[in-house]
Amino acid sequence: MKSESFDLIVVGGGRASGLAVAAAKSGLKTALVERDKLGGACPNRGCVPSKLLIGFAEAANRVREADRHFVDAQLNHIDTKRVFESVNDYVGGVDGRYEVRMKNGGVELIRGEASFSGHKQLVVGDRSIAAEKIVIATGSRPSGSPYPDLPVWTSDALFPLKGTPPKSLLVIGGGFIGCEMSAFFAGVGVETHLFARGGRLLGREDGDIEAVFQREFSKQVNTHCHSSLTNLSYDGECFTAKFSVHGKPETFFAEQVLFAIGRKPNTEALNLENTGLASDERGFLAVDDHLQTEVEGIYAAGDVNGRYMLQHAAAYEVLYLRKKLIKGIKDPIDERQIPHAVFSHPEVASVGLTEEQLKAANTPYVSVFEDWLASARAMAMRIDYPRTKLLVSPDDHSILGCHLVGPESCTLIHQVLAVIHLKNDVRELANMIYIHPGLNECILAAAVRAIEAVKGYRKDNESS
Repeated sequence: MKSESFDLIVVGGGRASGLAVAAAKSGLKTALVERDKLGGACPNRGCVPSKLLIGFAEAANRVREADRHFVDAQLNHIDTKRVFESVNDYVGGVDGRYEVRMKNGGVELIRGEASFSGHKQLVVGDRSIAAEKIVIATGSRPSGSPYPDLPVWTSDALFPLKGTPPKSLLVIGGGFIGCEMSAFFAGVGVETHLFARGGRLLGREDGDIEAVFQREFSKQVNTHCHSSLTNLSYDGECFTAKFSVHGKPETFFAEQVLFAIGRKPNTEALNLENTGLASDERGFLAVDDHLQTEVEGIYAAGDVNGRYMLQHAAAYEVLYLRKKLIKGIKDPIDERQIPHAVFSHPEVASVGLTEEQLKAANTPYVSVFEDWLASARAMAMRIDYPRTKLLVSPDDHSILGCHLVGPESCTLIHQVLAVIHLKNDVRELANMIYIHPGLNECILAAAVRAIEAVKGYRKDNESS
């Protein structure tokens, strides 16, 4: 088998496809290898179609909750067939759009499973390809189900959506995916139960924020914490699930079961040992602060390196590699402040450290947990749960963490992200001019209180 040489090989056609196009346009002979649909998990099976679904649930929720604005409204029907068709139309066109982009960008697109056959040498089907620079961006997939012989769902199995939603659904897992999908199905009228092993949902969130989230979320979704699945069976029409809930046996019945119990990297088929690489015990590829693996010239970006299992983090890493491999920058990547959001009902957004993490590290901080009622726009929503939590250093006013729960949290937090990125000082948030009475005034109120808390902290420490 004759080997073909390239300047750069990208393994994985998700976000890293943009790197391949940029490299090819810069004059580098570039190949991209993809075994499945181009675009990766995000537009095909993850972020985009799931958020399209949530948009329909949000519309239904607005009708259900209209009475708090003294509007007598009834939700008579949700055309779930058209909901599914709408999302499927988007998903069905993703691969083709990406393929056109690859061809127009001058990238050699190679369809198939890539595996290392030697040092920086890959085999894809009947082709052997090599390059001095290789980027592994093979992503991740759902951890799967402990009942592989049963027709349960994972997030990958949801899209394209088939048929109509089940009348009842059991969701196993209280993380991002479990909460977002539960919010959608409950929102369109499916009787939905969510089961979490621990006492909390969204275990990565700050405790105060999570408590608000769980209280509000549980008003729409039947939520069972301290739950473990002990047995699952299927008779062709209905699942029977036996759980231990708070140590007591309970049985639930549903038309469908969704497992959302984590993700694992796509590395097992790469034969990494043939090029001197080794994954960790979970299958992830360790990288340094230049995203380089232990083998010089081989990089890993996105979920496969296990640093941040977030699409926007993958996009940021791919952008960094574009600058490094094409423009030759020498600086390390700066991933100190990677935000995230949960597009559920309610919505959550977060950046930086939680109060629990600061306590564990014995880091000095002041904490502000502020409602949004300083904003008339927030008051107009006629809900009282939204909160902003700011964690600020008493030494230099730097923002150590910001956590939001409430409508449009993922939009609001970008104001804080900009300040952190440009000049990390909570006083900059307080010094800005805010449109009155905009929703963003909830950030202003929290910032002012944080500055006061720093003054109080310093005064207390000086007197002691």
